[in-house]
Formats: sequence, C-alpha cells, structure tokens
Amino acid sequence: MLVLMALVTACARDEEVAQRDRLEQWFSLGETVEFKAERDCAAGVYQVKSGRVKAAMPLTDNVGEMGRVLAARGVVAMARAGQSPDQSMVALANFDRAVGMQMRRAGLEARACMGEITESAFRHAIVTTGATLAYEKESGALMLLEPRSGLLVVAMGAG
Repeated sequence: MLVLMALVTACARDEEVAQRDRLEQWFSLGETVEFKAERDCAAGVYQVKSGRVKAAMPLTDNVGEMGRVLAARGVVAMARAGQSPDQSMVALANFDRAVGMQMRRAGLEARACMGEITESAFRHAIVTTGATLAYEKESGALMLLEPRSGLLVVAMGAG
C-alpha cells in the first residue's frame, strides 16, 4: 500500500511545497486553505497576507501588454478596472487565442482536483470585478488573486 501511495504522489502534477515555493516569488502567502494534486491536475487555495502582487510578477492592465509580457517573460498578472478575470481571459483569447485557451483549459482541467472550498473560491474569484488574473506559462498555472476575500486560487491542468 505504501508503494502505491508513493507512486501516486510521484505522479502528481505538482506538490504543495513546490507550488508554494513558486508562488512565494509573486504573492505573500499565508496558510494553505486547501490543496490537491493528481496526475493531470493540481489546485490550491492559499490565504494571502497582502492583496497585491509582488514586484517579481509583471503587472499590467492591458490585454496587448499582457500577451507581450507573457511571451517575453513567461509570467504576468493583469488587473483591469471594472472587469473580472473571466472577462479579461475572454479579451486575452480574442487577442491571442492560443494563450487565452491555455488559461481556460488550465481552469477547466483543474476542476478534477478541486475540493468544495477550492471550487467555490475559484468560481467566486473568476467573476469578481477587481480580482487579479495571473498566468505562468512554464507550469501552466492559472492564478486568481481576490484581495477582498484574502485568497489566491491556483489551477493547473495536464499542462
């Protein structure tokens, strides 16, 4: 049984410690609220100490700039006044369909790893006006920072 558990863990899409280490570059994390990873997905919810993105994460409010920065640096966040992350993702898909669809796919594929808390936080954050949308190309991580709730939601599909 222990060997089987070790094999399942070794095949997980991401590990909580590795995900937290990556996220700490860009966000001030508090406690982990929920985390689950399987072979083709990973999803996590973290409390944040600050509703702001750290300087290491390029931040924009422009879809065209988001596409350019993502292509150049592989990671970017976007907060658009009066828009939700879902609206921003649609705008990005209209600007660069491939990237917009990668982000959508990450959210959809990660649903298999979402517990009740994560799914609820994801659904809330993606439609919340003023929440920040972020994406890291290398890991395929879609991130939603919802400052009013003090939560960061991370969704990763099969990659």
